[in-house]
Amino acid sequence: MRSRILLVLVALGFIVATSPLLIDASPPATAQSTSVAQVDVVDLAGELSPGDVDLLTSQTPTIPLPADVTTVNYLLFATNDDNLNDTVLDYAKQDRPDLISADGDKWAPGHLLVAVGLDPKRMGVYCGDDVCASIGLYESGRLDGILDRMEPPLKDGNWAAGLLQGAMAAADPTATRNNGGGGSGDNTGLYLAAGLTGLGGVAAVGLGGAMVARSRKNKAATARSQFDDLQRNYGRVAQELPAIDVRATSLTSPLANDALRRQWAEVRDGFLAIHSDMDALGELSASSDDKRFRSHAARISSAHEKLTRLTTAEENIEMLASMEHGDASVRRRELSTLHEDILEALAAEPESDLVPQLEELGRDVVALRSDLEAPSFMDRFADLLTRHRVLVEAATKRLYDASDVEASDEHHAPALWESTWRPGYGFQGYVPFAITSAWHHQDVEAHAAAASSSSATTGYSSPGFSGGGGSRGF
Repeated sequence: MRSRILLVLVALGFIVATSPLLIDASPPATAQSTSVAQVDVVDLAGELSPGDVDLLTSQTPTIPLPADVTTVNYLLFATNDDNLNDTVLDYAKQDRPDLISADGDKWAPGHLLVAVGLDPKRMGVYCGDDVCASIGLYESGRLDGILDRMEPPLKDGNWAAGLLQGAMAAADPTATRNNGGGGSGDNTGLYLAAGLTGLGGVAAVGLGGAMVARSRKNKAATARSQFDDLQRNYGRVAQELPAIDVRATSLTSPLANDALRRQWAEVRDGFLAIHSDMDALGELSASSDDKRFRSHAARISSAHEKLTRLTTAEENIEMLASMEHGDASVRRRELSTLHEDILEALAAEPESDLVPQLEELGRDVVALRSDLEAPSFMDRFADLLTRHRVLVEAATKRLYDASDVEASDEHHAPALWESTWRPGYGFQGYVPFAITSAWHHQDVEAHAAAASSSSATTGYSSPGFSGGGGSRGF
């Protein structure tokens, strides 16, 4: 339904834009502008809906691209190399030799390729020599400017709009990095105001209006869903809160330290504040219109987050309480999780001097797993976590040192109100190696993206190939 609505609005916008009554209001096309003869959409990620494909195939021919552009190829990859250039070239060599010139060293004449890779997130624009010359790709800031136009919709997860932006920006000589085409700022303003003008006149307004309408509809739908959840669960949880609070404050193991109790107090007090939110939402009902739900969306979202935090914390408290009270299945599961993390650290550090300590720790975990009913179980488990924390910190430091990347200050152990929390997380700063190694991967990705954001990568690993264009992260 959303795709049909989008296409209807786009069609209406295009009809109005080409009406004889308004034709003089549109800027005249240059003498070299023409309709693209062919539009080719390759969705190897399976992420484009039929409406997305229709959008690309119906709107691309309206873009005033130079006459040298005979084919626009849109490529969407599920997985790709860090250098998207290599992925596009490999795909062309294996499946689409028509995209490569007869000599095999350039992109085929007449082709404009717009590509997006989803893992890792990369975007690129490529062209035959004739097309690159026509769109001025080699001019200062031009390639970066085109990619900057693609970035906002891609960051929003709108793959079709991001691809379309690449072609529209290629047709717009003002899309340059030096002309203020940066990839940050207000996403809506950039790819609705700056980019969509490439569609011409009111057609751009039609497409922009459709995107805005879809965004507003999604906002209202989310608010309705969250409001329904609040109505169904707030009262029940409020009645059960005293019992939950007793359960939380009755925890006695070393894992229930001051830091954990502070987290519980924070989530409990946050939930108590929902009462004022619910009073302010008293005028809402299931029959209220979308406009009213959008006007209360921020308050609904805040209240819903507080409710979700409380219910998640309740489940985690129950897990820790069961562990304290001798639940063998919970104890065995947490020891198995700890042992798996030790093995992961060993796999990452096979030649390290940490190996003997990790192996000894693993043996002690296995020993405790055969003594689940021990009166000192929780004390021994806490000791295992403390020892593992020291080894995890050392192993993680080596990861960062080897990659020459600094750790982000924003990383933190999952809190009591997060679904990824497990007994012991945050205890004396403990975070398992599986999480710290994931943080390291994120920081390496962020570092690479930051390094590439200032300019596109234009090279290829394949020797002898020098096709025009390039890519970077988004």
